Parts: sequence; C-alpha cells; structure tokens
Amino acid sequence: MSDFNLADQVKKLQNSDKRSFPAVERPSDELNSVIDRLAVSPEQIDADEETLESLIDLCHGFPHLPVKLQSQLCYLVASSIGNLAHDIGTNLSGATNQNAVDMMDLLPQYRRHLEEYGYLIHVLLSFLQEDVHIAASQTTSLGRGGAKKVKRTGPAVELFKRSCNQIESIFEAVLKVLEINLSKLFQTTPEKDLYIKLFTKPLFSLLEVEAAVKVNSLRLFCQKVLAVCVKHQNQSSSVQNSIMTNLTYFLHLSNFNAELLKLLNDEYDYPQLTEEVLREISSRVFNAKDITGPKAISNFLIKLSEVSPQVMLRQMSLVVRLLNNSSITLRCSVVEACGNIVRKLAQDEQMLDHYKQQIAVLIELLEERFQDSNPYVRTKAIQGCLKICELESKFGKNKPGFASLATRSLQDKSSLVRRNAVKLLSKVLLNHPFKAVHGSNLQLRQWEKYLETSTAKLNELKEKYECPSDLENIIDNSLREEACESEELQGYLDENSQITRFERESEAVNTINTEAVLKLKLMVVYYTDAVKFIRTIHGSLKLAAGLLFSRNRNEVLETMDYLVLADAFGLEPSQIGIKKMLHLVWMKGTNDEGTSISAHLINCYTQLFLTAPESFNFKEKAGYIARNLIQLTCGASVADLASLEQLLCMMYKEKLIDENVINVLWAIYNSVSRDEEMSEHFEKQQVHGSIIILGMLSLANHEVTLRGLDALLNVGLGTPGDEDMLLCQYSCLALERMVPRDHSKFSSIIGESREEEVIKKLYSKIIGVTDDLGWYPMCEQALNALFTISSKADLVATELIREKTMMTFGKSEEDDSEALQHTSRVTSLSQLLFIVGQIAIKTLVYLEKCEAEFKRARNEVEYQKAKEKKKQTGEGDAAADGAKEKELEMIGGTNEDDFADAISFIKDKELLFGENSIFSKFCPIAEEICSNTSRFNDPILQRTAALCLEKFMCVSSKYCEKRLSLLITMMEKSKDPIIRSNAVLGLGDMAVCFNNLVDENTDYLYRRLRDNNLMVQRTCLMTVTFLILAGQVKVKGQLGEMAKCLENPDPGISDMCRLFFTELATKDNAVYNSFIDIFSNLSADEGLHKDSFKRIMKFLLSFIEKEKHQKQLAEKLLGRLLKCDSQKQWNDVAFVLNSIPYKDERATEFLEKGFKMASARE
Repeated sequence: MSDFNLADQVKKLQNSDKRSFPAVERPSDELNSVIDRLAVSPEQIDADEETLESLIDLCHGFPHLPVKLQSQLCYLVASSIGNLAHDIGTNLSGATNQNAVDMMDLLPQYRRHLEEYGYLIHVLLSFLQEDVHIAASQTTSLGRGGAKKVKRTGPAVELFKRSCNQIESIFEAVLKVLEINLSKLFQTTPEKDLYIKLFTKPLFSLLEVEAAVKVNSLRLFCQKVLAVCVKHQNQSSSVQNSIMTNLTYFLHLSNFNAELLKLLNDEYDYPQLTEEVLREISSRVFNAKDITGPKAISNFLIKLSEVSPQVMLRQMSLVVRLLNNSSITLRCSVVEACGNIVRKLAQDEQMLDHYKQQIAVLIELLEERFQDSNPYVRTKAIQGCLKICELESKFGKNKPGFASLATRSLQDKSSLVRRNAVKLLSKVLLNHPFKAVHGSNLQLRQWEKYLETSTAKLNELKEKYECPSDLENIIDNSLREEACESEELQGYLDENSQITRFERESEAVNTINTEAVLKLKLMVVYYTDAVKFIRTIHGSLKLAAGLLFSRNRNEVLETMDYLVLADAFGLEPSQIGIKKMLHLVWMKGTNDEGTSISAHLINCYTQLFLTAPESFNFKEKAGYIARNLIQLTCGASVADLASLEQLLCMMYKEKLIDENVINVLWAIYNSVSRDEEMSEHFEKQQVHGSIIILGMLSLANHEVTLRGLDALLNVGLGTPGDEDMLLCQYSCLALERMVPRDHSKFSSIIGESREEEVIKKLYSKIIGVTDDLGWYPMCEQALNALFTISSKADLVATELIREKTMMTFGKSEEDDSEALQHTSRVTSLSQLLFIVGQIAIKTLVYLEKCEAEFKRARNEVEYQKAKEKKKQTGEGDAAADGAKEKELEMIGGTNEDDFADAISFIKDKELLFGENSIFSKFCPIAEEICSNTSRFNDPILQRTAALCLEKFMCVSSKYCEKRLSLLITMMEKSKDPIIRSNAVLGLGDMAVCFNNLVDENTDYLYRRLRDNNLMVQRTCLMTVTFLILAGQVKVKGQLGEMAKCLENPDPGISDMCRLFFTELATKDNAVYNSFIDIFSNLSADEGLHKDSFKRIMKFLLSFIEKEKHQKQLAEKLLGRLLKCDSQKQWNDVAFVLNSIPYKDERATEFLEKGFKMASARE
C-alpha cells in the first residue's frame, strides 16, 4: 500500500514547472510492466509502490513520451478509472444491511484508488489542454468550419486532433466517476471539492481555447461533465462562478454556457442554476469602458432565449432590469430575447395557452421599446415583432398595433430603424389577420362598403323587433334599476319559479334571434378593425414613398418591395410610391449584397406591369401588357416620361418586351384611322399612350418606328393628326427616332423618295395655321424631326420660313373681315417667330454636326491614304512614310482648324448679320415686339417674340452682347411669369455659350430667387444649381441668396436647395470657403427670422467636418465677435461659434464675457 496524499501531490504539481519533469528511462518497458499489473485489476495500482510511482513518473513525463506511448498511457489510465468507477458504483448501489459493515471497510480503499487515478487524470488533462493551447495558437484553420481556405495538415493540426481525441476518451471515464455518490467516499465537502477540481480545473482551462469549443464532440463531453458535477456532486456554486467569469472575459463561451444550461434543464432537470445565473446577471453593474462583458452576456441571453425560453421566462422580471442599463448592447439583447421567447413558445399551442399572460407582457415590452432612445434598440424591438409576425395564424390582434407603431417608425431619423420598419410592415401586410371572410384583398372602399352594409343590417334587425336597445343595454338597464329599487324588486319575485324582473325582461326579447345579432355585432367590430388597419397601411404607404430616395440603398430596396406587395393587396396609395419609384432608374450604386437599384426596379416593374395571368394565351398576354404600359403614361409629367423612357429602353434590351406587345401598340395607334365602330374600344388617351410607348422603344431600337412608318404618316401626320395636336407631336417624336443616334452621315436612312414624302408631311404640319396652343410643342417636335431626317434640312427650313412669311405678311387686306384678319395675323406672326427661333437653334446644331462630320470624314480619308501608301512602298520606306503621315496629319489639322473657324464665323457674323441671311430680317421684328409691350399686347405673341430673341442671342455672341440689356429688362420688369421664367432659362444657356459676357450680370439672375411667382423661383433655382455645379459661373457672394431658399415654404424648392448644398459640399471644400460670405449675407438680412437663420447655419455647418476647417472658421468668427456693433450681430456670431463642434478656449472665454456685457447693458 502506497503512502499517497492527494492534497500534497496537487500542491507539489502546482508549485513546479510541469514541463521540467524528467523523461522516464525506457518508457516502453515501464508502461508495459504497469499494463500487465493493471490488467488483472485496476485496484492493483497501489499493490506495490513501484506501480504507482511508475504511473506518476510516466504521467509527469507525458510530453517526452512518443506519440504511440502517449495514446497507450491515456487509454490505460482512462479505462482503469472507468472500470474502477463501474465496480465501485455497482458495489455502493448494491449494498445491503448485511454487507454494509464490509462495505464501510472498503470505502477508504475505494477513495484512495479514486484519488490516485484522479491525480493521474489531472496530470494528463493538464498536459493535454496545454497541447491544445499550443496547437491552436499555431494555426488558424481549427474549428472554423471551412470559413478559410487554409491547409488542414501539419504538425500543429495533428497535435490538436490527437489531443482532443485523448481528452474525449478521458472525459468519458470521468463521467463514470462523477456518477458515483462521492459523498459516501469523501467525508468533508472540501475534500470532495478538491477531488472534483482535478477534472474541472483543466476543463475550464481547455474552454478558454475557442478552437476546442468548436469541436462538437469535445464540447458535448465538457457540457456533460459540468452538468453531472452540478446535478450529482453539488457543484452548482463553482460552475456558476465559472460561467460568470467566462461571460466576463471570453466571448466565444456565450453559446457554450447557454447550451450547458439547456442541457441541465432538459436532461438533468436542474433549472435552478439557470435562474441563479440570470439573477446574478440582472444585478451586475458594468464599467462604462467594459465592452467584452456586456457583449458576452448579450450573446448569452440571446442564445438562452432560443434554447430555453421557458426557464428564461420565469426570470424575465429580473432580466428586464437590464433595460435600465446604460449599455446599448445589453438593452438590445433583452429586447431580442423577448422576441425569441414569444416566437419559441408560440410554436406550441399548449405553451401558448399556458403562458398567455406572460407573452402579452413581453409583447407590450417590445412595443414600448419602439420609443427607446437608441436606434439599435428600436431596431431590435422591430425585429422582435417581425419574428412574431412570421407566425401566420397567431397574434392577429397584435398585428394592427405593430402596423401602427411601424408606420410611426418610418419617420425615424435612423435609416436602420426605417428599413426594419418597412420590413415589419411588409410582414404584417403579408400575414394580415383579415383574410378569413373576403380573402386577402384590402381595397378601402370595398371594406367600407362591407362595414356600412353590416351596420345597416344590425340596425334593421333592431328596428324589426322594435327593440330600442340591444340585449346588452337591457341587461345594463335592468341591473341599474335593480340597484336603485332593491325594495320594490322583492314584489316582482314569483315564489314558485323564482324568476326576477331581469329574467322576465330577457324573455321579452327572446324572440329576437340573439345569435344573428351577436354575429352581426361581431362582423361590425371585424369590419371596423379592418378599415382602421387599412387606413394605417395607407398612411404608411404615403410615408414609404418618401423613403425611395434615401441614401441607404438597402432601405430603398426594402421600400420598393413593400410598395409592390401593397399593390398586390389592392392598396390604392401604393400607386403614389410606384410612380415615384420610376425615377430610381437614374440612381447608381448597389446595396451591400451587390443588388443594383435600377436592376431591382426592372424586376419590380416587370412583376407589376409585364406579368400577365398564366391562364392567358399569347395574344391576351400581349394585350394585357400593352394596356399596362399605356396606363403608365396617363397623367405622367415630363420627368415621369423621361424616367419611363429610360426604364423601357433597359427592359427592351433585356428582351422583357416582345414583338407581340409592339404589334398590339401599333394596332391601338392605327385604330384612329379606321371606322368609328372599330375605334370605340380605345380612348384618345390610350392612343396617345401607344405612340408615346412606341417612341420610347424606338430609342432602344429604331426599327420599331421604321416598321410603322406608314401608320405614322397616315395617322399622326394625316387627318387624325390635324384634329389632335398631341397625337401629331408624339408621332413626330417617333419619326425623329427613326434615325439612330449613331447615324452621323448626311444620307437618308429610308431612301430619297420616302424621305421626301416624310418631309412633305412634316412641312404641311408646320406651315398650317391654327389657334390651338398645342401647335407650338408639336411644331418644335416636327422641326426636330425634320432636321434629323432630312439630308437637306437647311434648304427645307429656308423655304419653310419664306412660305410662312408670305402667309403672314402677304395676305390681301380685302380677303377677310378686319377683326378676323387681325386675329389670324397675330396668331400667324406668333407661329412664324416661333418657327424662326427654333430653326435658328436647329441650324446651330446642324452646323456643329457638319463640323463633326467633316472632321470624321477628313480623318477617314487621311487614314485610307496612309494605308494605301504603306502597301505600295513596302516596309523599306517605313521611316519616310512616317514623316509623310505626320505631314498629312498637320495638313489635316490645319484644314480642320480652318473649317472650325469658318463655322464659328458663320455662327457669329453671318447667320444674324449677313446680307443674304434670312434670320437678319426677323431680329428687328423680335426686338420691336419685346420692347413695345403696349402696342403688341397679345401674350402669346410676346412669349414667342421673347423666345425668338433668346434663341437668336444663343447663336451669336455679338448679338448677345448687343441685346443683353433688353433681355435683363424683360426678366426684371415683365408682368408675365412665363416670359420671366424663359428669360432665366435663356440667360442660363447664354452663360454656357458665352461665359465672359454673362458672368458680370449673374446678380440679375440670382434676384429671380426672390421672384413673387413660384414657377420663376423654381426655374431660377434649377438654372443656378446647374450653372454652379457644372462650373459655368463663378460663385461670388450670391450663395447667401441660395441659402435662403432652404427656408422656402414650398417643399420642392427647399428640398432642391438641400440637394444643391449636399452636392456642392463634395467639391473642394466649397461650403467652407463660402461660409463667411453666406453668414454675412444672412446676418445682414433684417427680413430673415432668427429661427430660420439658426436652421440654415446648422445645416451648412454639418458639411464642415474637418477639424482644421472648424478651427479656422472659429478663429475668423472670433475676430468678428470682438468687432460686433449690435446685440443681434453678437448673437448671430455667438450662435455659430457654439454650433461648431470644435471648441476654442479663447472663444468660450469671450462668449462668457459677452453674455455678461449684454446683461449689464440690459
């Protein structure tokens, strides 16, 4: 028998360097000798001193053993203690009163053997867990589940796997030991705790290695060992301390600890430890700088709520205290845990009924957290409700409340909250609780009709039985009378039947079908709730439409999906957002997953408008899609049509619009020229829509128009076009797109005879006289088409002007009555000036096209000459040819420069000032009409003359300089807002063409920002925004006027101005450089309210983010602060200084003094 003392051995091991133990000489012989002895019985370990000492020496020298011997030693010790534990357990459990005395004699021996093997296990586990630490630190591939493509072979990986396998085999034996009632063997608790720590201490060290915890089998063994320690060996306190320590320092153990507590609760029926841990967590106070602790506990709470919702629910009253914690992470975890618990419990009907009240409290808590001060907590609350809404048939009563809260959250400042609110609304809508009676459709008018009908039926039923009040009111009245007349009531009692007056009154209404009344009342409540829910969703859709232009791409995508879903449920306000969604076609960029906004828009519109019912044949599908496309053009603005055009071109290129749809569109367009009976099916608006869509598709493929050329000539440019200017206008647009954009040659694309026919039709449309104001946009489009299609556009245009002039001024005064003659001549003159001005602009474009075509042709000729010469001379004269080519290039360049100079001379001097120029004859006419408004007082004539003058000024810099003062006078003094607006646009175009002429007069342009007409203000803001952002004008002190537009009552102007400053801030510190000028302008404006001044300043300061700029700005303002003459000046400077994030001590000091001085003066 050996003299073995466990406490001394453990102490000795702790105080020594484990790796310094000497290696055993001839370890194989020693191990084989021990195996032979223990093969007889594991109790032979201390039969003689040599066996135990050999085992201890082998275990101490474990690192020095060969791999094979290490495995043999681990197996030997593990199997021996396992067999020993089995024998001891059997003997202890099978002990009877007869052999109890003998068993008492064996207990010390059992204890000694367990201590000896326990120590050996402790030593082996200590070495093995160290090996795991070492191996894990040397490789990154362990336990990563394939996340990284790392080589999975090598000494470190092999060591890790081998060590884990050996630890598992040892833990398997340890479990057998821990299942013994050790209290019978160890007399005192400290002794037993010391023994159990032999296994748990290395286990806790092992858990510190993240890679080891990720090995599933090893993790499960660790959890079982700890669970058995808690359940059978009263180690709850030590394991609890360990769990709390792990949660404080090791993030990767959060899930492990939650799974451990689940194991204890499910398999060992020991929920007390979970409750104690939650109780301790709820009372813990965290350091403000501590990040790891709150994060680990948060992960633990979330995981625990998923795996053990029932146990956690019991302690939720304690966990909820963490909502008062300053840590955002902890608050988020509690809110998320609430959602997890509700979702898990609701999956079981019995649990749902059992925990009904507690679940209601948790849902109420989630709803409260919608108003948390932190956006992340608010987001978690929304996500919790989202999980609940995923359960289709449950919590129907809560979903309308969720919808109301989510609608409010759409106005949240955080894009993360708004995005999740949209997700929640989508889920609520998808699983809404009003599908049972009338299906999933949610058209408000239909549901209001249902409500009205049910209410009427209920009232009718009451009147039919002459019942002044329903059954509930009868009950209430009876009870009220019973309370007031208790004495009289005794006289109404029938001694035999004991029927009270209440019962007799009930009998009076028994004839009423109470079930029918109750059913109708329930239906009225049902419809009332449904209508309220639908109105909530309507409000959310209107708010969601405003989120489509958010900077957050994910938010935009979620909103788009929500609007598409709402349309599927028949919710009318979704059309507002779907129409706005169209403009996202211009938005660039993708979300985090790489989804493009424009690509997603195509998917949405394909689903909305290009997806026909599956039961339709190909003709019906084509008709369905064509009608949908036409519907998109109804009531569309110019911006809507531009965006739709871009979208349809993209869809056509992706082959989402087939030839059948195009054929249907042409058929609708052609229906105008057929008999009235055939065209009754299509309204004028539908015909317009068909040609608009065809014109858009022609931009993607010009053959679409070529295919319907005859129809365009017969319908749009035929008799129907004479009666419908809008039809004619869009027909001309489609004709123009018959020529592809890259067609630069001056040749006909349809043949000379066909071209002549088209030009003739266009000519007749332009030359006609009509009082219809729709003629002007039609004429503009017809001229555009003429210049695009005709190979001799200049000659045709000259003839057109001459004929129109003869029609205007060549009439005999005796032809018509005086009044009619005057009216027709004014109209004809207005049209003439419009034609002349438009042709002047198109001539300018035509000359530039000539110049570009000349350069292209010249380069092509020179290239061909050089190529031919190279072939003739051969490779030997390569150097000489190179010199000749350079010479040709120089000649070509010179010729191009000469041609460019000639074009410039024609534009500047010839077009408007040449002797043979036809335009020169109209310059004085336009000037006279613009100058003499009292004589030429027709508003249309004034507008066309002003437009003509502005277009002439864009042609020639000489003429622009000459008539600039007249244009500015018109812009300043004209009473017609359309003339002022057009003058602003004209001046903007001239600023691009002749920058040096207009730059000195931009102050006049900025004045229109304060025009009394909203249209002029908007036009001016758009023009100035373009000029500044494009770098066409120099910004001096006028940005102050732009800044005032931030407070414009019109939301369109204020939003546009915000967008302007947002874009301006991206251009070389432009806001910082101009800030002092803007500040001076706004501070000096007595008409600007101080609140408006503050809002503007705060908005502009948000763009000055660099600390260097903030510091310099503070210094400049400090200098102004010392020179302030008035209280208002001082207040303005002080406000800006206080609003700058950078704080200067000097500024703070002077601000304090300033306040004192101000109070003294008061």
